[in-house]
Amino acid sequence: MTAENSIPALIDQAREEMLFIGPDHPYYPILAGLVSAVGTAWQQGYDQHRRGGPAENPYSWRASPGA
Repeated sequence: MTAENSIPALIDQAREEMLFIGPDHPYYPILAGLVSAVGTAWQQGYDQHRRGGPAENPYSWRASPGA
């Protein structure tokens, strides 16, 4: 699995798990939220890089310069 397609594969796997556990499972809303948020964030970063943006992850956590 390459770095480029590992995130979509993991998102697909999580969606399959959502089908397995079903909407009545207590963790279903959390998993659904994570799948949606990660998929959206990854797609935004991927699209931004394809349009010529920096290759680094725009969603990474960084300490402020004064910290």
